[in-house]
Amino acid sequence: MKEIISLTKLFINESLGFSLFFYNQKFNKKEFYKQLFTLIIVPVALIPAFFMYVSLMSATYFGLTMINQTSVFLSIGYIMATVLIIVFGVMYILSEFYFSDNIEELIPLPISQRKLIVAKFLSILVFEYIFAAFIFGPILIIYGVGQGMGLLYVLLSFLVFLTIPVLPLSLMTALIMLLMQSASLKGRKDMLQIVFVFIGIAVIFGVQIWFTSQLGNGDEVDFQLLMNTMLTNNEGFLNIIGYIMPTSFLMAWTLNKITLMSFAWVGALLGITLLSGALMVAIGERVYIKSIVSGKAMKKGKRLSGAQRSKALGKKSHGAMAVFTMDLRLLLRTPVYFFNNVSIVIIAPLCIWISFAFIEIPPEDLQGMQESFRGMPILINFLLIAFFIFFGGTSATTATTFSREGKASWLTRMIPVTARDQIVGRTGVAMLIQSLGIVFTIIAIQFIFPLALSTLLLTVVLGILGSLPILLFGLFMDMNRPLLNWDNPQKAIKNNMNVVITLFVGMAYTGLLIGVCGLLGYFINPLLGYGLFMMISVAISVVFYKVINNRLEAEFLNFES
Repeated sequence: MKEIISLTKLFINESLGFSLFFYNQKFNKKEFYKQLFTLIIVPVALIPAFFMYVSLMSATYFGLTMINQTSVFLSIGYIMATVLIIVFGVMYILSEFYFSDNIEELIPLPISQRKLIVAKFLSILVFEYIFAAFIFGPILIIYGVGQGMGLLYVLLSFLVFLTIPVLPLSLMTALIMLLMQSASLKGRKDMLQIVFVFIGIAVIFGVQIWFTSQLGNGDEVDFQLLMNTMLTNNEGFLNIIGYIMPTSFLMAWTLNKITLMSFAWVGALLGITLLSGALMVAIGERVYIKSIVSGKAMKKGKRLSGAQRSKALGKKSHGAMAVFTMDLRLLLRTPVYFFNNVSIVIIAPLCIWISFAFIEIPPEDLQGMQESFRGMPILINFLLIAFFIFFGGTSATTATTFSREGKASWLTRMIPVTARDQIVGRTGVAMLIQSLGIVFTIIAIQFIFPLALSTLLLTVVLGILGSLPILLFGLFMDMNRPLLNWDNPQKAIKNNMNVVITLFVGMAYTGLLIGVCGLLGYFINPLLGYGLFMMISVAISVVFYKVINNRLEAEFLNFES
């Protein structure tokens, strides 16, 4: 047990970088204060989002109370927390079990596979318990206070909480281990990580589609019958929810009504959780180390002849295009970078399409909405512009462009390209990703509100132009304070304060700019609103470009890798 605890501490320390933090406290005060500032500001920045989440859950509880369906509140929260743990936990599982450097150093040591697997899994659980506390903790508290529960509820809810991340993560870990031992996956772990993440997202959408189809299929009589059943039978809706995830039944039977049977249900839930953990360990002992060793056999590419090699090495491209290609390849081949920068342009338009595809809008209502659009074009146009800027403002592409290179950043300083090429190439990658999001959004909207060509051209041009200052600001931030000293690619984005600063500054800038220009265009003249928006965006972009162009070469010399 001591070895497991020691290994768990080692893995947590490696993930959080405590050793580097205390080292910097003594020997590198500048880096120490940067890390300390990040540790303070990130939780503070998340406080408003947390309070919004608690308010939303409170409103959901009171809404369910009004239709006599409070029993389903815990089940909804349980399923939501489980799905989110699966989606975000996949990244941690693959990173800790297969992408960390410590495994090669630990394999030769006299440590049993079981202890190694358990310790790695526990190190993941520590972070997932913190995540679950913020997601499921408020739901337990809201329900307990709303129903006037006592000490037995506190004890039982704590036991239920202990099972939440273990069950889904242990089963997911076992599945990943089985897949990783496949010979066809050698050398393709990056691709597999991306696939797993998008499978998790597909599961979320699949649950939403299934759940919507259960609530009504367009038949007014059936829907009315379902609503009557919900209002008269407190368990009817719970049964519908429970089919999505059977263990939610055990959780609901444990906490909805505290009886002697609650202890039997929570015992069954704990038993299933322990069995899932034991299954994961048993599978891991058989395949984990084997998959690690076999995974080192990388797939060889096609061997080039001497003439082909000379031709490939002799190719030259424009400096900006070379930087663009280099940054784009790094973004696409690293799963963490890909998910945090590219996935949003797929998920957001998909959410729009699903929201409207499964909500039946009567033809007369749809026609009325379209008429409202034609009557207030400037407001709709600025809403579209704001949504298009969203893709650029929420992207961490430029805010982590140098940080993503890590210890290999010396290559950036060595290649013979100008500061202008660096700016154009790196900003171009972000604009390409934003353009993809705009295209997908337009495709999704066209099925609901057909847009005129003039509207499309205006909103797309102003949307891209409006996001340019945010992208350049992110580049400016990462130029001045790049995060180059990391041992896991997740840290280049997750632990990077540049992302948080760029996000909040971008949101404030966008809200102010859209608000002022939109009001001027609505109350005075549309051309004035569009013109002012364009002038401000161009002016700020030019200022940032000149500042970065003048300082980039000097800042490169200050990079510490």
